[in-house]
Amino acid sequence: MTQNFVKQTLGSKSKAESIARRIQKVVPAYQHFLQVQKLKIPAAFENLPPLDKKSYMLAYPFTELLGDDADKTLAIFRSSGSSGNAFFWTYLKSSSRFAALGTRIFLEQSFAVHKKKTLAIVGLGLGSWLPGEHVSWGLKNMSLQVRYPFLVFTPGNNLEEIIEIIHKMQDFVEQIILLIVPSAIAYLHLKANQLQKPLLLAKLRYIAFSEPFPESIRTNLAKRALISENLPFMFSMYGSTDTGGLGAESLVTIALRKLLVQNPVIAKQLNINLPIPLFFHFFAANTFLEAVDGNLCITKWQGIPLLRYVVYDKVAFYSWKKLKKAILNSDYLQPEDEPFVKIIASASNWLPNLLAVTGRSDSCLILGGTNLTEYMLDEAVKCEELQDIITGIYRARIFYEEERQYLAFDLELCQGVIDNEEIILKVYNSLIQSLGKVEPFFLSDWQNIYSHWDSDSTKRILKLNFLPFPSLSQTIETSIKQRGIVN
Repeated sequence: MTQNFVKQTLGSKSKAESIARRIQKVVPAYQHFLQVQKLKIPAAFENLPPLDKKSYMLAYPFTELLGDDADKTLAIFRSSGSSGNAFFWTYLKSSSRFAALGTRIFLEQSFAVHKKKTLAIVGLGLGSWLPGEHVSWGLKNMSLQVRYPFLVFTPGNNLEEIIEIIHKMQDFVEQIILLIVPSAIAYLHLKANQLQKPLLLAKLRYIAFSEPFPESIRTNLAKRALISENLPFMFSMYGSTDTGGLGAESLVTIALRKLLVQNPVIAKQLNINLPIPLFFHFFAANTFLEAVDGNLCITKWQGIPLLRYVVYDKVAFYSWKKLKKAILNSDYLQPEDEPFVKIIASASNWLPNLLAVTGRSDSCLILGGTNLTEYMLDEAVKCEELQDIITGIYRARIFYEEERQYLAFDLELCQGVIDNEEIILKVYNSLIQSLGKVEPFFLSDWQNIYSHWDSDSTKRILKLNFLPFPSLSQTIETSIKQRGIVN
């Protein structure tokens, strides 16, 4: 099949060129960056090299990165640090002026909040991280502007508060929308059952942030709630603190993903590889997207303007109209695909084009919406407390058991050390505390969520698999580098 539905870019190239000219004219850090690259100003957009946080953001004084409208800043947010270094991003008043309107449009279209009395619960980490605080702000601003009942509760990732408010309000509202990282959903339901306060699944809806998830999570949740495939139930949104929001799912993009998961032959025909990505409608105005070596590359005027800035997420771009046509014309459609095909076929050809995101492409694991980099894992595994127990060589990965997410470690024992319950507990507690030190968001999640299951070895957030020496050490002789994160 000719892949004529694949796009190389999303957004306006002419707008990107205009942004490039402005950045070169007014941003001191970028002017110096081009001098180092031996490029004369003004340089053509095509000649401008891609840059990233390490080569640009962290290489220059913060104030030299700002645009010429920095006095019009609304707020500052701290990134989660997936690159190994957290960063502070400024958000302009102009870019946030229509946040409430955009929130309203999405919620009315997705969950018909203008027709149903709704409680929105922000179950995301709060503080300086963008998703929790900014989403809460947007929802409350929206509530001020609408005449229909729309309530907002902001407990952060405190599960007991979420459970308590759901039980208090479930008879007062028609639906409850949880804004949450997907891996926390299973813990929420486990905690509710543990407290003997099971949740009324039929009224719960979800908006997921900050991490990819297998489609099986959404499918299993919908089945338990007796929600059919063609009804709005759980949507994911895509963006970052670096860039703001970039895209959102719809019933159509969810049907597309479900179809490709169910029928991998069509996915192969379309040259969409496993794992099947999440598909988002691209909605970011005045933003230009490219793919550089398969990674997301962004040009956007904002508080700290971005010019061909690489975010290490594996992405692809698609023309919605042409991809829809390719799917409907496929010879590999099966009778069981009909519910999804029907949703896709009935959708307008003029929906926004698609941004497909598979996940982080650099050395980073995302656990409960928290980015755990390889250097964080190195710090925890190679800490002084464990030097006499494990060698410091490890393999780490994320895996799912039903809807629940875990961080799994293969750890190599020092010679002569024998695996037993005392060793397991000592290593587990040390890793929890060490990871909490290098990444406070993880510590917060452990204190509020994961620690409730520490007494049950089958449900602990860290799955430890101990290997005898020299199971991992022997690879030193054949590998130039030892990498801890595995896919």
